[in-house]
Amino acid sequence: MIKQKNILSGIAIFIALYMTAALGWWTYSLLKYNRAESELQLRSLQLQKELCIEKFINKNTKKPSEITSTFLSYYYKDTNFSYLIKNAFSHANYYNMDVHVNESHRNGHTHVIKIGFTPKKKSVFQIQKKLQSKQNAWLGEGIAAGLITLIIIAFMYFYLEKILKFNQQKANFMMAVTHELKTPIAAAKLAIQTVIRNKNKENQDRVLEISKQNIDRLSGLMERVLMATQFENRIPAKNEKWTSIHSIINKAIDDGQFTIAEELKKCLVESKDFFIFCDEQMIKIVFINLFTNAIKYSEENCVNVNVNSFIKDGVYGVSVSDQGMGIPVHERNHIFEKFYRIGDEKTRSRSGSGLGLYLVKQILQLHKASIEVSSNSPQGSNFNIVFNANDCRME
Repeated sequence: MIKQKNILSGIAIFIALYMTAALGWWTYSLLKYNRAESELQLRSLQLQKELCIEKFINKNTKKPSEITSTFLSYYYKDTNFSYLIKNAFSHANYYNMDVHVNESHRNGHTHVIKIGFTPKKKSVFQIQKKLQSKQNAWLGEGIAAGLITLIIIAFMYFYLEKILKFNQQKANFMMAVTHELKTPIAAAKLAIQTVIRNKNKENQDRVLEISKQNIDRLSGLMERVLMATQFENRIPAKNEKWTSIHSIINKAIDDGQFTIAEELKKCLVESKDFFIFCDEQMIKIVFINLFTNAIKYSEENCVNVNVNSFIKDGVYGVSVSDQGMGIPVHERNHIFEKFYRIGDEKTRSRSGSGLGLYLVKQILQLHKASIEVSSNSPQGSNFNIVFNANDCRME
């Protein structure tokens, strides 16, 4: 499981880094291309300005005294330069250029006239705005695509991790069930062989009782597995009738063959009994599983399990509490999942199939009942069951 998880993590990290690098390069290339395109358009305007200057010189009869990248300078010894200004303004819209005509200085009859060509601000602004718009668009698309990709990778990672974990839980379940099946079969077989070899009538009843107990244990396990399969594939049919809750709990104690049966029955004497309209066999399985877990996860020779049925303000319920190991808060939402077991796979010491609390939850939901888990004082857990009030009545 750990090796598979490490491989899965490595693959997910590699794909995430690869996709991030690919999207980053893609976005960078597009931004670079857009900037180059804008620079080319601005260069085109510059070339248009130079072409405009050249054509203006060719059309004007008087050659300029000085030529720069921006201005043409003309020297006149009289004041009659209206033709030149008219000629300049007649080309004002040529190549999307603005034409500037000004008299630089005047010395006697000599005038210096400067004519300048500059690209229209509107054209430059449009190119810059288009560049900014494209940059924002490509950046947004790159970031959005990157986030979506990372979310998909994360979803796939957690989904595959969940599948691996579920497969590990199923493998643990198969090992646990194999052990649970092997133990009672071996015990029953040994008891029967003892009866066959030993002709002593006095020991036969005791040996046969041991065989019966192990067969009942085997039958109960198979019943739980079959019921879990029914809940997985379809909703099992209920055989409902009015039954005393104390009667159901007492049968669960007897059928579960618990070593603390007398202590559990003493707890019931002090609690309130009521009738519930339910499938007796299913509700019995609920209490067998709760008692089994409470005893299993309590320290050896320190078993202190209490069961109490109550009626309070129209609420009918049963609580099962213990003073065992307790359930961490972060695991309380998972203990009712199929095959889920508390603790680490390597360090877990107590056997189990992971079906007990799953069946508890499914059976109670089928009967429109609920169950909550809380901490018990000073230690341990408390399972509080609340039944549907419409299915309950006073004794």
